[in-house]
Amino acid sequence: MRRVLIAIVLSTTLVACGFHPRQQMLVPASLGPLQIVASDPYSPLADDLAQALGRAGAQPAVAGQPAATLKILSESFSTNPLSVDQFARVREYVIRYRVEFALTDSAGALVLDKRVVELSREYSYDANASAGSPAEQELLQRELRRDMEAAILRRLDLALRPKP
Repeated sequence: MRRVLIAIVLSTTLVACGFHPRQQMLVPASLGPLQIVASDPYSPLADDLAQALGRAGAQPAVAGQPAATLKILSESFSTNPLSVDQFARVREYVIRYRVEFALTDSAGALVLDKRVVELSREYSYDANASAGSPAEQELLQRELRRDMEAAILRRLDLALRPKP
């Protein structure tokens, strides 16, 4: 009985604070076919975005047909020292992932002008156990890429939602 009462109080609190699950992104049919153009033809981010937008209902572009275009204008990783010890050896790094993108409709009009999203992660570096550092850095890059995909999709969802 006590658990039921706690569950009711918690659910009432969540409803009262305005919490509601985020809606699934749906690409409006009025946008038409969508192509993704990246400066790097082998960009994993562009591939991941294409799959995610396909799941959201975007129609793939057909060659020779006008299509809306999501342009990945630039995509870059940078790694910089964050802290050093008393012997001037790097102990922590920060890795940054920066992406610039824009969305145009099939007529070439801007739907979403150039946006810049930058994400970062910090990680420790041990010079005595440096064998795992490249693997850790690669793992962080994959996580940043996944987070960047989600950030771009949220911005696209906001731009493509019908205005009330």
